[in-house]
Formats: sequence, C-alpha cells, structure tokens
Amino acid sequence: MGLHVVGITWRQVHRGYTELMSTHVDDEEFVVLQVCADHLAAEVLANFLRAHGMSALVRNFSPLPGLEQGAEVWVPRRLLHRARWLNAMPSPTEAELDALASGHMPESGERSA
Repeated sequence: MGLHVVGITWRQVHRGYTELMSTHVDDEEFVVLQVCADHLAAEVLANFLRAHGMSALVRNFSPLPGLEQGAEVWVPRRLLHRARWLNAMPSPTEAELDALASGHMPESGERSA
C-alpha cells in the first residue's frame, strides 16, 4: 500500500472518525499516513503513534461495522514526517523480545537479526 497525502481539516473529518487522543486544534489539518487492509490494523498503527505522543485518526471505508473494506490512518500534517519515521521503525527481533521477557541481556556475539 502506498502513502497517500490528502489535505482535510478537523471540522471536515469530525463526523465518522475516531480519535482516542484528544490533543488537537479545531483547524488542525490532517493527512492520510497509510491505508490499511482492515480496521484492526489501522487501530494498531494509530495506537502505536498515540503511544509516541501523536494524534491519530482512523476512518473505515465501510459504512457498516464488520464489513472489512480497509481503513485509513490520519495524522496532523505538521507531524507527517515524524509519523513516517515512526512507522518505518523496525520491529524488535525475537532475541530482543526474549531478553525483555527474561531480563537476561544477550552477550555481544549472541545478538541475532
């Protein structure tokens, strides 16, 4: 899925969009960061961005709940570069997840990609 940039103001998107983080200005301009295959994937990305201090909106393409036709994740235009950077961060490796779970940090030679 490519990155689409579409300009729209908060007043234009207020109905039909969800926002769990209410840090916005009424005339803040939001843009589409990514189109996701379903609502759950869009919410995961939006919550990841929210956990990093960004406002994020999710809009379903389907007018009915449960009808998966994709969803968009919207972010403030002024933070689009940061959102792209956060979205490009690699996921932790299995070794890193094991180290976090066990508290045992791997030796320098043990790290696997």
